[in-house]
Amino acid sequence: MKANVQFLNVGWGDSHIIQLPSGLITLIDGGDGALSDEQDHPLNWMERNGIDQLDWMILTHIHEDHLNGLVDIVKCKKVDAVILPYQPFNLANLDEVKFSGNETALRVFNMLKSYLTFISLLEKQGTKIKWRSEYGAQEKSIVWSEDGFVLTHMYPWIGDPLPAYDTLQEFLEGQESISNKEIADLERLFKESNDDSSVYRLSADSNPTENILFGGDQLEEGWKLLSSRTPLKSLIWKVSHHGMEDAFTKEVLELIQPECCVIPISADRSAFLLPHWDELRLLTDAPFYLTGSIQNGDSFQLFEGETLNVQIGY
Repeated sequence: MKANVQFLNVGWGDSHIIQLPSGLITLIDGGDGALSDEQDHPLNWMERNGIDQLDWMILTHIHEDHLNGLVDIVKCKKVDAVILPYQPFNLANLDEVKFSGNETALRVFNMLKSYLTFISLLEKQGTKIKWRSEYGAQEKSIVWSEDGFVLTHMYPWIGDPLPAYDTLQEFLEGQESISNKEIADLERLFKESNDDSSVYRLSADSNPTENILFGGDQLEEGWKLLSSRTPLKSLIWKVSHHGMEDAFTKEVLELIQPECCVIPISADRSAFLLPHWDELRLLTDAPFYLTGSIQNGDSFQLFEGETLNVQIGY
C-alpha cells in the first residue's frame, strides 16, 4: 500500500496533502485562500473528494500564503489535531488606522489578527492544538508513525534561532503606544517569518530512500544549521520560499541532493526567477516542477514508487 501525496496548485503559496493507506489525511499549509480559475484551494480539494475532516493540519509559519486557506477550512470542516508555530499572544485593541500609512505594517498587523482568529476557531471546534515546540528535540520529533510511514518535525528544535518570534515579543511589549519602533518591528517581523518556518519529512519504513522534504519557506542559513545535525538527502524536495534566491541556492541543493524539485509558485509570477533557476539547473540533474504550471482540473503524475504516489495539481 502506498501513501498519496499531492502538491496543490494554490498559486504563489503552499498547500500539500498526505493521505495514508489507512485514510489518515495531513494537510501542510493552506495557500492564500484566493479563489480563481488559475489556482486551487485545499477546501475545494476536500469537497471534490468528499472529505469532511482532516486528521492533521500543519502551519509552517504565519505568512498569509500558508495561513489563509487553513482559516477557510476550519470555518466549515472538522480538524482533529493541528501543529502551530506560536502560542497565543495578547494583541492590543489597536485601530488599524494606526498602521494605514505603512502598507507592510498594516499587512502584518492583520496577519497576526488572522492567526489569533484561526486559533480561536480551532479551540471552538475542539481541535487538539499542539505547539511545534513539543517536537523540538530528536527524541520528540515524530508527529505520527502509521501504516509504515513517518512524519518527522525537523526544524526548528529547541535552541534554534527564531528571529520572527523574538521580534514579535518586542512588538508586543511596546504595542500600547505605537511608535516608529513598533512599525519597524512589524516590517521586520514579516521579513523574518521565513527564518522561523518549520521543515517536515515524510519517509517510509520499508524504503527510506523514498522520502519527501517539505521545506516551508525556510532560508539558506536554516538549512545549513539543519544539515549540521541530520542528513538532508531526499528523493523529492518541496523547494522553500517559492524557489527564490535566499532559499533555493547552490549550497542548499548540495545539502539536499534531491532527485526532483517541486516549486510552489504560479507560472506567471516565476518569470523573474528563471535566470536564477537556469543557473541551478547546471548543478543538478533533478527536474524542476512548478505547482502553478498545472491547469485547472488537471494533475501531473510526478512519481510512483514502491511506497509513494506523488502528484502535482488539482
